[in-house]
Parts: sequence; structure tokens; C-alpha cells
Amino acid sequence: MRFAIVNGEKTEAEKGLTGACVGCEQPMIPKCGQIKVKHWAHKSQCECDHWWENETEWHRAWKNNFPIECQEIRHRADDGEWHIADVKTKQDHILEFQHSILNPEERQARNNFYGSNLIWVVDGLKKKNDLVRFNSILKVAKLIAQGINLIQLPSLLDDCPLLKEWSECSGPVFFDFGMETPLWCLLPKTSKGRHYIGPFARKNFIELHNGLLTQNGQTFSELIKVLKEIVFSYENPQQQVVRHQSRPPVMQRQPAIPSSLRYLFYSNRSPRRRSRRF
Repeated sequence: MRFAIVNGEKTEAEKGLTGACVGCEQPMIPKCGQIKVKHWAHKSQCECDHWWENETEWHRAWKNNFPIECQEIRHRADDGEWHIADVKTKQDHILEFQHSILNPEERQARNNFYGSNLIWVVDGLKKKNDLVRFNSILKVAKLIAQGINLIQLPSLLDDCPLLKEWSECSGPVFFDFGMETPLWCLLPKTSKGRHYIGPFARKNFIELHNGLLTQNGQTFSELIKVLKEIVFSYENPQQQVVRHQSRPPVMQRQPAIPSSLRYLFYSNRSPRRRSRRF
């Protein structure tokens, strides 16, 4: 873990300190070697959260985009077990950053535990061929909304194990293929069993979860709702969807990869925040 409680405050691991686990409150000792990132470990053999995994630099870099008070937030299950979320935003979204391979049972258990507030960010470069297969499946996908670059994926995802693996999540999943590319937002499967995906600027993702709004004054949840409404209208052209927003999300043109597709990023330039407290 990155933090332990030292003298009542969340503190990063440093030699000579002792602390208590943010989850189970058991004694923690700092691990400050040369190979792994500095972290805290339980002093005695203890597995207070069996979902927890060793952090990589990728994992730590993502968490650093959010205030310390939002990182490593504990939640107690009905059976008394503690689970520690990577980030819980002030809008109550749970952000889980997943680098290692995750078995389906644990993924579903986390989805069930955190519910609709859970948002996954997945390291798309973990396996060597995932990016190549991802780009290949985009080339045969279908653009459904001009100016938004929302894409309908093929009905079968067998050619892209990464998409297939994460296709049953009940909330949005964001794939990270490196700093030079957008995140890709996979929306939850629709009632007709279809999947839709679109590029999302990482800067905008971070700003939205830190309390900023889109130019249209939308929160992250409201923006995702608009995208789902666009998908619903596409799948059900005879039904009219009542929208709370007057126009679709504002978009911004950005460099394209692969060259066969035009990428548009979600623009989020407004410094305004909600007047209400979260």
C-alpha cells in the first residue's frame, strides 16, 4: 500500500516509520528497497484485503492524479472484510486501476461490491499483442454518430481478448494504451447485447473526476448518460429519448491513430465547479 496511518495522518512509506493499515488498522512497516516502489506492508502475515495487488509505477502514476485524501479509501463488506479502493472521488466514483491479469470471479465480485459507482482503468499494454488486436477490431467497427466518434463494436469480440475479457462490466471501462494515445471508453453492454466504445482524453478524465465540468456544464456521470442516450437513440430510432442536455458533448479534434479512423477527444476546458458540495 502507498499509505499507512502515522500519528493520525495518511503517510507514505519512509525508513524508520511505523504505521497502521488504512484498512484493518494492524501494524505496518515501510518497504523502501531499490526495485519496487516504496510501500507499506503488514508487520505480521495478514491479508486484510485479498483484492489488493502489488503496485507498479503505472498504478502509482494514475493514483497521483488525485488528492491524497481520495486515495486508498476503505470499505467494509457485509461479511466484515475490508476492501481498499484505489481512489474514491468526491463525486463518490470508485476508480480501480488494473495492471495485472484479473480472474473473472474477482472482477465480478468487485463489480458487485462497488456497484454502479465503479469505473475501471485497465493497462492495455500489459500483454504484448493487445494493442495490435484492439486496433484491428476498430478497423471493422462502425461509426454511429458523426462528430462524436462513438463506435459500435462487432458482435463477436473473440479477435480481441482484452475487449472480450472486460465486456461484461456493468460500468464504463477505460483502456490505457500509453500517454501518447487517448483512453478508450467501453460503455456497458446494451439491452440488445451490443458494445460501443469511443476515445476519451485522459486529461479530461482526470479533470472530471477532480470536480471540473465539461463546457456544457456536465459532470462525468452526466456525460456518460448522454453517450448512453445517443446509443439508445441509435438502437431505437423510432423512440424519442428525452435529454436533459440541449446538445451533445463538446468535442475537440486531436491527432489520429490508426490513420484509418478519425479520433475526437472530449473537451473539458471550463474551470467552473459545481456550487454544491460533494
